[in-house]
Amino acid sequence: MDYYCITDIGLLREKNQDSYLALYNEHGDFLALVADGIGGGKAGEVASGETIKYFEFAFRESGPFSTLEDVISYLNFHISMVNRHIHDLSKKYKEYEGMGTTLTGIMITSHGTVSINCGDSRVYGFIDDLVVHLTKDHTLVNQMLENREISFTESINHPKKHYLVKAIGVYSEIEADVHKVKDMDYYLICSDGLHSYVSDKEIQQIVVDQNKTVQEKTEDLKDLALLKGGYDNVTVILVKK
Repeated sequence: MDYYCITDIGLLREKNQDSYLALYNEHGDFLALVADGIGGGKAGEVASGETIKYFEFAFRESGPFSTLEDVISYLNFHISMVNRHIHDLSKKYKEYEGMGTTLTGIMITSHGTVSINCGDSRVYGFIDDLVVHLTKDHTLVNQMLENREISFTESINHPKKHYLVKAIGVYSEIEADVHKVKDMDYYLICSDGLHSYVSDKEIQQIVVDQNKTVQEKTEDLKDLALLKGGYDNVTVILVKK
């Protein structure tokens, strides 16, 4: 397996509130996560950084897993624990009030692959040159789309496009999406600094290019997000199985 990670502050932001993680534990399981801090000046980078730090420590001590159900239970437990940790920090310190973070990624084990999502960062899968969304955005606009309250065309530039309905640390309890996903040739995990400005088709063209390395593709994705304006922090993890 090959993978590469990159993050960039973008061209307009004063802070990079994105954090990421990609590592193996001693049993050969692989975890890749992207956390995009929310709350503007209210310590979004603290929320994302603490979340990634928590998982780095927990994952190094994890396993071995006996079944895929064990993997899903493990992830749900630790998502709940890190949510409580971030929420407690936001209540304890005034400067952290209202902070939170998205949390999105994959765990690849001998029993299969599981996707994790809370917020509007994304996991894409690529197989046979096709691109598949492996996570669902937890946004108000996506919720309205699913309920047929607005059309797809209306959703594109909706004024509440970035309003989240789920995020780590905002509420005392959280229910994230943790699901088994199909084996793919590539997995892409990214913050909305990529997918809000670079289309699925543009992402697909870069990832399926047979003439570039994983590192080159990851850098090309980041560079295209900057070329499109660099309005947000952008973080990309590309994994080739």
